[in-house]
Amino acid sequence: MRKGNTLRKEHRAQAECPSLLPKEGPQEEDSHCGIHLRITPSHVDKAEESIRTWYPKQNTAIREKSVENSEYLSALLKQRNIPHNVLNARPKYAAREAEIVAQAGRKYAITLSTNMAGRGTDIILGGNPKMLAKEVIEDSLLSFLTRDAPDVEIDGVPVSQKVLSKIKVGPSSLALLAKTALMVKYVSKSEGKRWTYKEAKSMISESVEMSQSMDLKELERLVDEQSEMYPLGPSIALAYLSVLKDCEIHCFNEGLEVKRLGGLHVIGTSLHESRRIDNQLRGRAGRQGDNGSTRFMVSLQDEMFRKFNFDTEWAVKLISRITNDEDMPIEGGAIVKQLLSLQISAEKYFFNIRKSLVEFDEVLEVQRKHVYDLRQLILTGDSGSCSQHIFQYMQAVVDEIVFGNVDSAKHPSRWSLGKLLKEFNGIAGKALDDSFTRITEEALLQSLALVHDSNSLNINGVHLPNLPTPPNAFRGIRRKSSSLKRWLDICSDDSAKDGRYRTAANLLRKYLGDTLIASYLDIVQESGYDDAYIKEIERAVLVKTLDCFWRDHLVNMNRLSSAVNVRSFGHRNPLEEYKIDGCRFFISMLSATRRLTVESLVRYWSSPMESHELYVS
Repeated sequence: MRKGNTLRKEHRAQAECPSLLPKEGPQEEDSHCGIHLRITPSHVDKAEESIRTWYPKQNTAIREKSVENSEYLSALLKQRNIPHNVLNARPKYAAREAEIVAQAGRKYAITLSTNMAGRGTDIILGGNPKMLAKEVIEDSLLSFLTRDAPDVEIDGVPVSQKVLSKIKVGPSSLALLAKTALMVKYVSKSEGKRWTYKEAKSMISESVEMSQSMDLKELERLVDEQSEMYPLGPSIALAYLSVLKDCEIHCFNEGLEVKRLGGLHVIGTSLHESRRIDNQLRGRAGRQGDNGSTRFMVSLQDEMFRKFNFDTEWAVKLISRITNDEDMPIEGGAIVKQLLSLQISAEKYFFNIRKSLVEFDEVLEVQRKHVYDLRQLILTGDSGSCSQHIFQYMQAVVDEIVFGNVDSAKHPSRWSLGKLLKEFNGIAGKALDDSFTRITEEALLQSLALVHDSNSLNINGVHLPNLPTPPNAFRGIRRKSSSLKRWLDICSDDSAKDGRYRTAANLLRKYLGDTLIASYLDIVQESGYDDAYIKEIERAVLVKTLDCFWRDHLVNMNRLSSAVNVRSFGHRNPLEEYKIDGCRFFISMLSATRRLTVESLVRYWSSPMESHELYVS
């Protein structure tokens, strides 16, 4: 905001960028065709001064960089009693966005906008006749259709009073408007109908759409056939078509006058970081060969100059040598090159940021695809595939326990068998038979020693000698083939360390895996529930656990992406560090998902009534 007069004014160097006029339009030799540099006060104040210079000679559109600047400039114009429209990100302007932009080409119209480009509405010199006709219909009929106050107010003035200069419609249009107003008034009183403001606006919009989809004769026929029923929709549509003809003539004549005055004059109070946005703004002036001009007022103390460390001392010294007049423009091609190079630097900077974000997101995208595919497979698979997922989870949990306590290169006497049994019993819980829970470290060590000295192996029933045999749950071709496949996967597992005692370690993995899976199948069968309910619970636990850990993983990855940039101070690549740690996080997430899923299922079927609240919550 501008400081008081008692404070010393900050001197700012401003650059006025040239207009990009189309070849078809006339190009006047004025100060807009060069680039001028001068020391002036705030560029917002300078924009207000420029508006006072051009008003009421030419309609003007001003692009502000922020909402605060547009509100401040609007306050300055109000002090000068200059009518204008404001369009920024505030909700009160959202309902009239298309209307404001479309009517920016009307005579003497002044539009303040945070971004004139990309609004989805064309600026036609003279105004948009369709929107203008709709405004006339609304101004004429809304007061009869509803007594509610408008939902949208701008600066305390209802929308219906914000239209620019009212157009003069012809006698036939006035007659149709009066007839429709009387019809609305009669229907409201006789039938007791009351419309809200929103319903009234919607009725007018539907009538306008009706006028575009039906020809004039058909509308007149509808009005005649339904005359006794007071057809409001067709009557409003007829009035709209009549007013539209008057608006088309008015907008065409006004467009010729606007072109004669110089067309649309666009003012930008700052340069955007992207040349594309500025070029789109220039494209608003000189639409399809129309007259137009563009002026950019750039302060050398803008945020963009400070952010990219742009050297402005040379410009200030240059102006000081030439003149002491703050308003004297300095013209030169070198200034254009400097500003363009600044925008190119800004574009490269933001391009590198977007490229880095994409590279970081690609790491997470691989993980996201894996999780989504797994989740979809669980949801859409049959009961057999759901069981296979659970068996794979159980074997993977057993493998993690074995890998954490076993070294294939060392003798089993140096393995952490006590810790291994403790972790396994903690996972299996009540599912294990008492004979398995009484296995001691010494008995397991003796059995592994016998396995190492043995030269034969029965693949139909893999178990360790002198230890309890797993329950006979692998009956049937499907379960036997599943057990054999797990054994083949264990033998061909590249993650297992090579060593003299690898066979013993693989047999231990298979034995514990068979014990856990067979014990789980026994307690499920003993629960007495039917297969449909069992598969429903298994699928629910699988999906719920995966979703829970995936949400936590996304939070952790977001924190990692924010913290990993600090490692660049240690001359390490943040992207590579993100990939390494992200992979580690993902493996830990999958491991925790498998373990909690197995623990939950075993605990549920061991005492289903006690664990029921876990799955219904």
